[in-house]
Amino acid sequence: MPPARRPRVSSRPPSTSSAAAADGRGGRGWLSTLRGDPAKRPRRADDDDGTPLSDEVLLVIFAGVHNLADLVRCSATCRRWHRLVSAEAAFLCRTPRLVPARFIAPLALGFFHHQADAAPGFVAMASASRRFPGLLRNPPPSLGALVDNGLFDGSSRIVAARNGLLVVDIRHGKHNRALKLCVCNPMTGEVHVLPPLAGKDGLGHYACTVLTAEDRDDKATDPPPPPSYFRLVMVYTRRGFTAFRSYSSDQGSWSEEAKMTGSRLGKKQMGLTHSGVVSRDRKRVYWMAKNVVLVLSLNHLQSALVFMPRSGNGKIFDKNSLLGLSQKGLLCAVQFDPLPARMKADRISIRITTCTDRRWWDEIESIKVGQSLPADVISLKLRWFCGKSGFVFFTAVTGDSGHRRSLVYALSLNTRAVEKLGSHDGEGDLWEGLHGYEMDQVAYLASLAEPDGPKDM
Repeated sequence: MPPARRPRVSSRPPSTSSAAAADGRGGRGWLSTLRGDPAKRPRRADDDDGTPLSDEVLLVIFAGVHNLADLVRCSATCRRWHRLVSAEAAFLCRTPRLVPARFIAPLALGFFHHQADAAPGFVAMASASRRFPGLLRNPPPSLGALVDNGLFDGSSRIVAARNGLLVVDIRHGKHNRALKLCVCNPMTGEVHVLPPLAGKDGLGHYACTVLTAEDRDDKATDPPPPPSYFRLVMVYTRRGFTAFRSYSSDQGSWSEEAKMTGSRLGKKQMGLTHSGVVSRDRKRVYWMAKNVVLVLSLNHLQSALVFMPRSGNGKIFDKNSLLGLSQKGLLCAVQFDPLPARMKADRISIRITTCTDRRWWDEIESIKVGQSLPADVISLKLRWFCGKSGFVFFTAVTGDSGHRRSLVYALSLNTRAVEKLGSHDGEGDLWEGLHGYEMDQVAYLASLAEPDGPKDM
């Protein structure tokens, strides 16, 4: 059997930086506004590494490094290699990277949340604030800063977040069936407004997610798509069947509506779906809807329903759950271990139940988080699972009827450490619509150009 063909890499890399916006609106991404464009930084006198090879030749060599961690280590070797990797991240990421064997914590920056009177706001993690001090500015960053035309406002709702991209529903009115979506990358400032689905194409509840260039099947695309490529996939309910549509950035249009076969969700269940999880082989998408998981085969548009794992007593399904992928790329469910009627903080733990080849829900691991929580916790809610960085976001409500406080935490599945991200006094859910945000690989490599040097993975 002949050896697998290596993807071809152009010997003349482009000089464009990953921090520059492509063909979408915007252009004021966090990389450029918070730290500047690494491609425009002057070459230092001590930039010489003693290697007779030109920048172009070195970039072709770096493009052949298939492990992202090794590429980061190359960046840490000397100033010249550091400059090349960060400034030409977009070119380097056109070459396929091996799927990391563990979570990449620096990809996580924080989370977005809904605001009733403004565009979705952002709360940064401590590690992200150290790398991007501008995230701590007052007022804090929001989607509204990406464009000046009022595209994002209090009616804008994030419906999916994955690989550096956000999918935002920008239609006005809860009962407006004319669906209008946009896909944006806060790091680069790219904002793509998709053609609306109106009239007979209009729809109500739906579930969607987005695939990016990092998900591409490189054996099927030559040359590979640019790093800004994305494909939005969507499922929704029609009378008597579940429908499927997709939008591809390279085509610039929606596909025709297709009919899915197999199991289906009702309208109410479709309205309860969470942002989709894409399998490691890019062939399946999983959406959780209350106590079931909708499994969609992208190749055949066949669907199936799988029940979520049961709670500790074996009888009642735990609705306070999240879906994600383990470090090994296996589908997993994130839940709280059974909580006593009178909650005690020191007994609170998060349970990870992973699918294996033997059966759907098999291996179970519990992580104690109660030691990081106040003693007067009265309720808990899981919010988001960042699948590439391994962070689980959850909220806790403390106090009594006279004074309530809502706090946001992030649990690292790498270190088992819990970080407090924010708090809010009073009634109401300030953290409604919480979506964790992770950079894509291009933005991560470009971010290595920070003054204090690259961060190891």
